Amino acid sequence: MYQIAIVIFDDFTDVDFFLMRDVLGRSQKDWTVSVLGTKPQHHSALGMAVKTDGPLDDANKADVVLFTSGYKGVPAALADEAFLSAFRLDPKRQLIGSICAGAYILQALGLLDGIQATTHPDAKAGLVKLGVDVLDKPLVVEGNIATAGGCLSSMYLTGWIAEHLYDADKRREVQRQLIPAGQQAQFEALIAGTIAEAIPAVID
Repeated sequence: MYQIAIVIFDDFTDVDFFLMRDVLGRSQKDWTVSVLGTKPQHHSALGMAVKTDGPLDDANKADVVLFTSGYKGVPAALADEAFLSAFRLDPKRQLIGSICAGAYILQALGLLDGIQATTHPDAKAGLVKLGVDVLDKPLVVEGNIATAGGCLSSMYLTGWIAEHLYDADKRREVQRQLIPAGQQAQFEALIAGTIAEAIPAVID
């Protein structure tokens, strides 16, 4: 069974975490989801308390590692030596993803060196100043690293994970209850097309 780790910190953006946690939590037979942090619990930007399941270094042995966002939370996390030093991630054996400003954490860990990425439009300028090639796309995938821009792009990020670990049927299974009534065809085309476009074509 795959292990998925979601990394949080104080002042994380509520929807970025809760949507990913909810979508991925809908499958309990294919993977387990753990919430990791530096403390027994962290508070969101709106004051919601979330208990963590383990320390940050548990992420190093997970199959999938996802970083949440937060315009206040990310800078504070990056300023915490204990935060960054806990990670020994390996994109050769792990799927690693971020939502919105979580891309700054990937950059600080050296995971965006030489590759393209995306983030929330409000966070783009700062990431570009750090030398990252930022695209105006909802999802960018480079090998086993995926970045998503905009809170609702969690649908694409979690969908990519499900497809990468299993297939499109698994993606549809875990996202089925989130799709608005009567719009299944429209959302399927949007989600499937966005994921396909985010993955670079392989040239023989």
